[in-house]
Amino acid sequence: MDGTCLRVRRVFNNNALLVVSGDAERVVVGRGIGFGRRAGDLIQSDPSSRQYVEVSPDRIDFFEHLDQLGPRASEAISHAVDLAADVLGELHPSVYLLLADHLVFAVRRLSEGEIITNPLLSEIRGAFPEEFNAAILAVQYLNTHLEVEVPLDEAAFIALHLNAARRGVTVKQPLQQANELAAIVAEAQRLIGQPQKVDGELIGHLARLAGRLHRGEFRANAAQRSIIRDLPKEAALAERILTRILGSLDPKAQGEVAYLAVFLHGWHNTPSHD
Repeated sequence: MDGTCLRVRRVFNNNALLVVSGDAERVVVGRGIGFGRRAGDLIQSDPSSRQYVEVSPDRIDFFEHLDQLGPRASEAISHAVDLAADVLGELHPSVYLLLADHLVFAVRRLSEGEIITNPLLSEIRGAFPEEFNAAILAVQYLNTHLEVEVPLDEAAFIALHLNAARRGVTVKQPLQQANELAAIVAEAQRLIGQPQKVDGELIGHLARLAGRLHRGEFRANAAQRSIIRDLPKEAALAERILTRILGSLDPKAQGEVAYLAVFLHGWHNTPSHD
């Protein structure tokens, strides 16, 4: 499509256009690509800076439901995605279609009285804190511009889309990470034996630890022998948690065992956890 002239058939919002190239319809997505455009306008394709997504049967529902929501809701969804992009920086341009698609169905479900829940809310918030904070801004914007109340659980779904767009992968990959973290947390919960104390602090710590270990970033700890000697229970728990993360305990991970043991000792003896 390099150098091809595209005729605008429909402007969805500032970030998405329906265009015609020859006999084929495509959705062109990219930040600001629809600003000031009108049906019938000609635009020059630029593959280096635009993402072209061909219309497929599964997108027809998106267009129909977008019409049903009306221009006010469509614009609110577009601006909500823009807000997230402002916080996170460069995102894969497909997010302007895929996340909008997701939000269209979420808003429709909420308007019909459905309750949206996300069982991985805590894990997603712990694994992707920057994306989750950006998602909260998007949710707050929607809640001030729409006639439905978008719950915090939906911010977790949005965060998955944002992380995928940030990394240029499908949503399945961050979702898999969140599920893996949930399994690690469940194992830690079983080992600790105090499920009421499994909170955001522990989840966030384990999320950062798992990410670091999977990247092969093992920290040395000069005090590891003393820590393991003085905190044997916590060290044993730490070893089992690291084994759950890695599959087997790497000899290079002894420093991480010591760090985690100290964290578990302090966390376990904290009177309350919000």
